[in-house]
Amino acid sequence: MARILVVDDEPPIRSTVRAVLEHDGHDVTEAEDGLAALDLCKATPMDLVITDLFMPVMDGLELIVQLREEFPDMKIVAISGAMYDKRPRFLEMAGRMASVITLAKPHTVDELRDAVQRAFDS
Repeated sequence: MARILVVDDEPPIRSTVRAVLEHDGHDVTEAEDGLAALDLCKATPMDLVITDLFMPVMDGLELIVQLREEFPDMKIVAISGAMYDKRPRFLEMAGRMASVITLAKPHTVDELRDAVQRAFDS
């Protein structure tokens, strides 16, 4: 089906998302931060990037900005569990960027599948 890159600094999250997407027939690659993800996107065309927002080296917001500059038609799903009242609403900010679908952690398998479908439909 699609080539999908999952970007998250937490290995259990990456492997869980990967397992769901591979079960659905997708070809899935993983990256532990935004910089590694950007390098992978430059080396291998991806249909969709699913990225966490809070990571070391290069965070998800910066990755989204870089992807939009280099791959303007890239499908992107931004995920985050940082939904604290006193912190800026980074997931909401990511959703305001061009054609970025958002998904809050924790999420269900069905919510993940729905976000992927919405990204491809956008």
